[in-house]
Amino acid sequence: MATIDKSKFTFVKRDDFASEIIDAPAYSYWKSVMRQFLRKKSTIAMLGILVAIVLMSFIYPIFSNFDFNDVSKVNDFSARYIKPNSQYWFGTDSNGKSLFDGVWFGARNSILISVIATMINLVIGIVIGGIWGISKTVDRVMIEIYNIISNIPPLLMTYSIGAGFWNLIFAMTITGWIGIAYNIRIQILRYRDLEYNLASRTLGTPTVKIIVKNIMPQLVSVIVTTASQLLPS
Repeated sequence: MATIDKSKFTFVKRDDFASEIIDAPAYSYWKSVMRQFLRKKSTIAMLGILVAIVLMSFIYPIFSNFDFNDVSKVNDFSARYIKPNSQYWFGTDSNGKSLFDGVWFGARNSILISVIATMINLVIGIVIGGIWGISKTVDRVMIEIYNIISNIPPLLMTYSIGAGFWNLIFAMTITGWIGIAYNIRIQILRYRDLEYNLASRTLGTPTVKIIVKNIMPQLVSVIVTTASQLLPS
């Protein structure tokens, strides 16, 4: 009977912790989003147009002499309502001012207002929504506040506060956060009482840490979608 050559074999040690290692590929939300986004040529084209509009809105006014308050041509009827030409690409308005310049100046202000108002609404909405969803005591109070604020027309606030750059931002943020907070609250209710959160709470994990570490990472897609809807609105 042939003998076994032990030199051809290697002894493998037993690892008691090997079964605890999760053999799964690492997942990144942002990498997955970018992979799907860059897969379509139409989205890349739309992104290029959007970037071009934003750059034009902020770069062109720097080199333009356009002035909103200029009324020097208000009595010059020959300068009014000129059709688009090589000098006035979009023509002129009733005051004889270039509509092309006015569009880009207006676009810059509109973009600034939308970005600032969106960021303020998101920050306030996420913070209050996180507390609202995790605390049952706060939930009872905030539901009543939500029922009151949500019935106030946003346009009424805009007209009552008046015109102006910061007045518009204030009007858009004084009640705009309540809807975001309510949506965050609904999403948190889906994850608040899951087993791993109950286990964290039983082990004495602070509530803030549960919100930041356990729940908020699950809401990244919801927050990004909300921001993309708020910017144009």
